[in-house]
Amino acid sequence: MKNINKVMVGILFVSLGFCFGPFDSNPYLTPSSTPETSVWVNWNTSSQGPTVVAYGVSPSLGDTVRVSGTTNYHHALITGLTPNTRYYYKIIPGGSLRHFRTFANTDSFKFIAFGDTRSDSANHQRVINRMTHYDFSLLTHSGDLVSRGYNEWHWQTFFNCEDTVISYKQFLPAIGNHEYPYWPFETLFALPGNGRYYSVNYGNAHFVTLNTQENLSGSQKTWLINDLDNANNNSNIDWIIVTLHRPPYSSSGHGSQMDVRNTWCPIFESHKVDLVFCGHDHDYERTVPINGVVYVVTGGGGAPLYNAGSSSWTAYSRSIYHFCHLTIEDRKLTMRAIDRYGNVFDTLVIDKTAAVKEKKNNNINYLRTNIQPNPFVDRVIIRWSPVFNKDVRVSIFDCCGRLCKTIGDISSKGSIREVVWDGNGRDGRPVEPGVYFLTIETDEGRAVKKIIKLRK
Repeated sequence: MKNINKVMVGILFVSLGFCFGPFDSNPYLTPSSTPETSVWVNWNTSSQGPTVVAYGVSPSLGDTVRVSGTTNYHHALITGLTPNTRYYYKIIPGGSLRHFRTFANTDSFKFIAFGDTRSDSANHQRVINRMTHYDFSLLTHSGDLVSRGYNEWHWQTFFNCEDTVISYKQFLPAIGNHEYPYWPFETLFALPGNGRYYSVNYGNAHFVTLNTQENLSGSQKTWLINDLDNANNNSNIDWIIVTLHRPPYSSSGHGSQMDVRNTWCPIFESHKVDLVFCGHDHDYERTVPINGVVYVVTGGGGAPLYNAGSSSWTAYSRSIYHFCHLTIEDRKLTMRAIDRYGNVFDTLVIDKTAAVKEKKNNNINYLRTNIQPNPFVDRVIIRWSPVFNKDVRVSIFDCCGRLCKTIGDISSKGSIREVVWDGNGRDGRPVEPGVYFLTIETDEGRAVKKIIKLRK
C-alpha cells in the first residue's frame, strides 16, 4: 500500500507539471538498522514488476527474497547474513550478477565522504570513476544528489553515474535542499530509522546522517542527543562521524549556517563528535578542531564549483572537484582529500593514541580483565587475572590520549588482582563524564580497555 500511495503521488505531481515518475535503474545498496547481518537492495523500473532478489555466498546464489505485489520502486531487505562476508546477488528477472560485503566488527576499515553531485554529470562521473581506484567499505553523501528532486531524469542520471560504486558499496545519503520536495528521495531510498535522519555502526565507528532541511530542533534534536548518548556509552565505539548538508562552518558562497551551528554544534562538542562532513558550498574546506570537532565541507562531487574562502578557523580550503578517502586504524584516523585525477591535496590525521607509549604488542594475550561497572558514575573496579606472574602499571587516559591518572605499579603474583579508580584525575578532582581508556602494561605489552564515566 505504501508503494501504491507513492506512485499515486507521483502521478499527481506529473499532472501538476512536475516530472518525477518511474524510470529504470540498476540496483543500489543502502544499510539497514542491522548492517552486519542485513542489507537493503533498491532498484527502479519504468513498468511495474515483482520485487525479487537472488543471493548467496557464491555466484551460484541459492537464496531468494520476494516482496509481495508489484511496484516501480523496489526495496528488498536481505536478512540472516554473516558479518564481514562477501555475497553475490542478482535482480530477478534479467539482472546482472553483482556483489556486496556486510558490515564488519572491526577496528580497521576505509570509507569515502563526498557530496553535491548535482548539475554537471561529466564531472560527477569523473569523481566516481576516480573513487573506483580505492578500497573502501561504504560511502556517505552530504546532500544535493540531484538538481531537482522532482525531476525523474535528474535521478536517472544520478544513478547512471553512481552505478559503479553504489551497486557494490552501501550508500549513506543525506537530504540536501535540491532534493526538494523530498518525497522522491524517500521513495527511492530505504534507510534506517525514519529515512530522513538515521545512524549506523561500522566496526568501531558510529555514523550519523542528519537532515538540515527540516526542523533542527524538536524530534530530530531529541533523537540526535539520545543517539549520541548511546554512542558515547557504547564501549566499542571509538569514532563518531556526522554527515549533513548545510555547513555550520563555511567560508564560501552560502557561508556558515548559523542555525545549524547554534542548534547542533554544542551537541557535537559535548558528545565528542570527531568529524562533521557537510556540503551546500561547492568547494573543499577543512577547519581546525573547534572545541574538539573538525568540520569538512566536501561539496565537490560534480556541482558547479564556488570560490573557496578562508576564515580564522580554516585549516585548508580549495575550489576543486574531489572526494575524501578515510582510513580508520583502531584509534587513528587518516583522511586524504583526493581530486578527480587522483592527486592528494589535503591530509588530516587524528591520533587518539599519541600519548600512550607503544610496546612490543598492543594486546597482552595472557591478561584477562574485568571492569565493573562500565559505564560507571562514582567508582569502577578493575580486575585482572594473569596466567603468568607479571608486574603491571595501571593508567587512565582521556579520549585524546592524554594521561589523566596513573593508578600505580602493582605487583601481580599469580592471583586475581584489582584496583579501584574513583573517577578523579591527577589533581584529585573528578574528571568530566565521557570516554576514557584504561591501560594495563607489562614489560611485554599493554592491554587497552574503554571505560565510560556517566554524569551523576
